Amino acid sequence: MSFLAGQLLYVYIICLIHAMTRHHSSAGAETTSTSLLWWTLAMIAFPEVQRRAHAEIDAVVGRDRLPTFADAPHLPYVHAIIREILRWRPVAPFSVPHAATEEDWYEGMYIPKGTVCISNLWHCNHDRTVFGKDADEFRPERHLDKRGELLLGPIETYQAGHVSFGFGRRICVGKDLATDSLFIDTVRILWAAKLEQARDENGKEVALDIETIVDQGVV
Repeated sequence: MSFLAGQLLYVYIICLIHAMTRHHSSAGAETTSTSLLWWTLAMIAFPEVQRRAHAEIDAVVGRDRLPTFADAPHLPYVHAIIREILRWRPVAPFSVPHAATEEDWYEGMYIPKGTVCISNLWHCNHDRTVFGKDADEFRPERHLDKRGELLLGPIETYQAGHVSFGFGRRICVGKDLATDSLFIDTVRILWAAKLEQARDENGKEVALDIETIVDQGVV
């Protein structure tokens, strides 16, 4: 291979890597930003959760520097909030449709090869047999033990505490990137700010609706 051909191949590979990186990053941009919106709503709707997160961050990080990924192992409550956001309000309630690669039976029901299968992640994340009678409530503490440390999630969730990234061979390949992005975004927002409800012209807090704000799609 000539020097020029080698240089052209090098440039092509670099361009290909850049293109693939942009593609994979953009694939999770909207879902991560949507989770951040739900997180913001939860921090305003449940101020006691925000106060506990503030206290944990102040105790671990202090006020002289920004939080970093090095602080992650020492901030279990921040992680519990992220887990609960992903469980409580999954971005894709019905995941992504898949097709059966071969015929199968499930609980007495025949599934022909090629059948399009839709996973009801909303039901899985709100299953009272897995998460208890308060499965519909936002409660980060469900992911912590008595010492305040992170628990392994139920076995039905692959010990993640939710199934919002899917499951099996087609589980979201960007789940770790998404979780890390949510961690660094949320912990720095909480370090720098206190989120509060909007107020009307009379100074009264504007009521929040956390149940009926979905205005499109199917749940």
